[in-house]
Amino acid sequence: MIEYTHVVASIDPDHPVPLAGRAGGARITKRVHDSLEANILAIFDTGACNAVLISIDGVFVGRELSDALLEACTGFGVNAQSVLIVASHTHSAPALENTKPLLGVRCDDHFARVRGILVKAVSSALSSLPGRAPLRSGRATVAAGVNRRLPRLLPQLTGRGFRFERTIMAPNPDGPVDRTVTALIMEGERTAVVWHYTCHPTGFPGDLEISADYPGMVRNALRRRFGADTTVIFLPGFAGDTRPQSAVSPGGVIPLLRLMAQGPRFHDMQMDGWLGWSSTISDAVMRAIDSAVPVHDVAPAGGRVSQTALDALMVGADRNRAVEVQQLSALGEKFVAVSAEPLLGLRELCPANSLLVGYSRDVFGYWPPELQVRRGGYEVNGFKEWFGVPHEWRPGLDRVFSNLVV
Repeated sequence: MIEYTHVVASIDPDHPVPLAGRAGGARITKRVHDSLEANILAIFDTGACNAVLISIDGVFVGRELSDALLEACTGFGVNAQSVLIVASHTHSAPALENTKPLLGVRCDDHFARVRGILVKAVSSALSSLPGRAPLRSGRATVAAGVNRRLPRLLPQLTGRGFRFERTIMAPNPDGPVDRTVTALIMEGERTAVVWHYTCHPTGFPGDLEISADYPGMVRNALRRRFGADTTVIFLPGFAGDTRPQSAVSPGGVIPLLRLMAQGPRFHDMQMDGWLGWSSTISDAVMRAIDSAVPVHDVAPAGGRVSQTALDALMVGADRNRAVEVQQLSALGEKFVAVSAEPLLGLRELCPANSLLVGYSRDVFGYWPPELQVRRGGYEVNGFKEWFGVPHEWRPGLDRVFSNLVV
């Protein structure tokens, strides 16, 4: 049996605000397609909380909000190393941190409101009497994501002339993906579900609409099954190089000429297509739940956080900015969470049978394995300007990562 409390908090803005997650001009919200939330799960052992999982609908969490939540947890005696804080990474939500203004300017009054809501929600979870429920764990597979790093030998014709990249952002059906969906279920008086999948939430087609993207669609499906007060913790995987399947290429002469000049590319889904695509993930989560088996041997939760300075990864980067790898044992699983957008290749450096989690706490940018650094592309160099980290990678990235997960 698991002792737990859980809280759901709405974090929809109460006035129009800029959306974050896409480079270019400001996107000011016009409407809400589906609501943004924070879901909090506190795990207890003989009445004492020893782990907290916090899932927030946003592109990134950031240092300021993470520290406020960690402070709230430590105020109740919870070790900060056992608090897992992750962003869902939806690209249809307001910014919650201010280190990446080129990806969306943070509205400070909205942020202050969200911070207050979440600190209060964490305090509510940790001051409540825990309930008890059996734990079940299940897995399923779904082919909803595709690798987005495609090797290319020919130059691309762009608005700035010909450009040569060894790797372009385009569907790569031969690239690595993780098709596994994991679900952990505590079905008591109020149900809590923790689920994990590896795919960028970047497919939502409503450019000026608020949306939790596919994690929100799965959350809605789970509440239809288990009840409207179900808490849903979404843990995104090492999804730096995985995104939704591309829509079908439009026909005609112009798309053909563009294909010849620029190579393959992704095509955005329309709303009907995106809803259908999201439902395939919801169906996989339900299959994982249907196949779930009881977990009897659950050790007390506990975690540790290893840190290094960003300067250890990038020449001349901020020595005071921490890059973190958290290892948390909870709910019968071993989680490895990284404060970055990790590429899937880094799973080879992680302990076997771990659930790999990206987008935790203060994300500095993408973290590629050394093999991919040599191949270039957006996830290696193209992101740096937008994330405000215009620095060269240091050699030995894999060694740094391995040292953090030892």
